[in-house]
Amino acid sequence: MQARDRIGERYELTHPIGRGGMGEVWAGYDRRLDRAVAIKFLRTLEVPEDEREVAVRRFGREARAIARLDHPGVPVVHDLGEHGDDLYIVMQLVRGLDLADHIAEQERLDVGEAVSIAAQACAVLVAAHAASLVHRDLKPQNVMLTPGGVVKVLDFGVAALLGPAEASRLTTTGSTLGTPAYIAPEQAAGGPVGPAVDLYAVGCILFEMLAGRKPYEATNALDMLRQHMHAPIPIILDHRRDVPEELAHLVFCLLAKNAAERPASAAEVERLLRPFLLDGTGHQDVAPGWGRR
Repeated sequence: MQARDRIGERYELTHPIGRGGMGEVWAGYDRRLDRAVAIKFLRTLEVPEDEREVAVRRFGREARAIARLDHPGVPVVHDLGEHGDDLYIVMQLVRGLDLADHIAEQERLDVGEAVSIAAQACAVLVAAHAASLVHRDLKPQNVMLTPGGVVKVLDFGVAALLGPAEASRLTTTGSTLGTPAYIAPEQAAGGPVGPAVDLYAVGCILFEMLAGRKPYEATNALDMLRQHMHAPIPIILDHRRDVPEELAHLVFCLLAKNAAERPASAAEVERLLRPFLLDGTGHQDVAPGWGRR
């Protein structure tokens, strides 16, 4: 694919945004409605033949599941279609700064800003989990900070619907799905997953925003998985002393090895984060730093 390629009679590619093992994402132009869009492709011929049917079904499920999530923190899905051997989803083009780049620039975020980002991500997870949708790959690269200060959660590409679909393992291709630095112990072990894996990822992200480093450091993916499963839970106060003790305790609980020991839901985490969004007068803090640029 290249810039100016036409997708059907409606869309035109402008420039690539990213590429993964089985697909790519392009910025594009909707000629019918005169608007910028993001177009996510699944390159079916690049998927191993014995995994292709599962990947195609998962891709379609992702589009339909996200389309049902009517939440300002989730990009809007506009269309789903086929282009040659490829499948594509047309989505809202989200402009802004991804959290990974923001952390790289700032090293450590202000407590209020880090909490605001985590709370907004939890609000998205509340809606997703209510729809029986688990992200499974939440990480700073999938958290977009928009100029208006709104957090958008991107890429439900390895998401799994709970219930019968999870029991049938539709969303697995025989390997662990997720990113090693943010993966929950039960997910790293290849076991069944539920909403608690997303809460663990929130804990990892919150730790990184506050400490300026990931909870665990490793030289390879396998060692990282082992640390998530077996290494002692890191203490955020060992890396940053100005974090309130109650917030440090919440981060510790989010990183619990046993899913049952984490907070009960994304709504509960959002509620526990809320006090740290308020200043001493009880008024909401000013907009986060990225929103004032």
